[in-house]
Amino acid sequence: MPMHRMPRYLGILAVTLLFTTLAFTTGWVQESRSYVVNLRTPHPIEGEVGVVGPITHSKAVRMNSVVVAPVGRQVTSLWAEAGRLEADGFTSVTISMHGLSGGTDRRAGTVGVVLVPDEARVLRSFQENELHLALEATADVMAGDLMYFSGSSASLPLGFPRYRVFVYNTTPQSVTVDIYAYLTN
Repeated sequence: MPMHRMPRYLGILAVTLLFTTLAFTTGWVQESRSYVVNLRTPHPIEGEVGVVGPITHSKAVRMNSVVVAPVGRQVTSLWAEAGRLEADGFTSVTISMHGLSGGTDRRAGTVGVVLVPDEARVLRSFQENELHLALEATADVMAGDLMYFSGSSASLPLGFPRYRVFVYNTTPQSVTVDIYAYLTN
C-alpha cells in the first residue's frame, strides 16, 4: 500500500469505528424509577428536641497504688478490689497497668486486672469462685532484680454500664499496681 493513501484509510477507519460505537451504545440506556413512600407519622415528636451540654467521647480513669497480696487466679473471693468503673455511655475500654514488686526475692508470676459486671447474680457467682461475663488484662512479672513491671494494653468491648475492678497476683510476693482505664465510644 502506497504511503500517500495511508491517511485516507485511517480516516475511513476512524469514521467507521465512531459510527459502529454510536450504533451499538444508543438504545442501551435503561431508566430507573424510584418511589418515595411517606409513612403517616412514623416517629411523632412533640416538644423541644436538642442536646444539652457536651457529649463525652472518651474518659480516662486511674486507680492508684492498689496493694495485691499473693492469691491464685482460681480463688476469686480473695482477689483485691481496686474500685468501680462507670462505663455507661461508652462502648470500649483500654486497660493498662504498671506495678511494683515487693520484697527482695522476686519470682515470676502473673498479675491480672479483671472487670466484673456490677450485677447481683454475676457478683454472687464471683464470690463463689466462678468467673462469668468478665473482662481481663494481664501482665507477666519476671523473676530477678527488676522491681517494676507492666502489661501490654488490652482493648475490650463493654457490655454493662458499671464494673467492679478486681486484681489477682500469682507471684509469691505482694505487688502494688496502678491501673489505667481509657473509656471510648
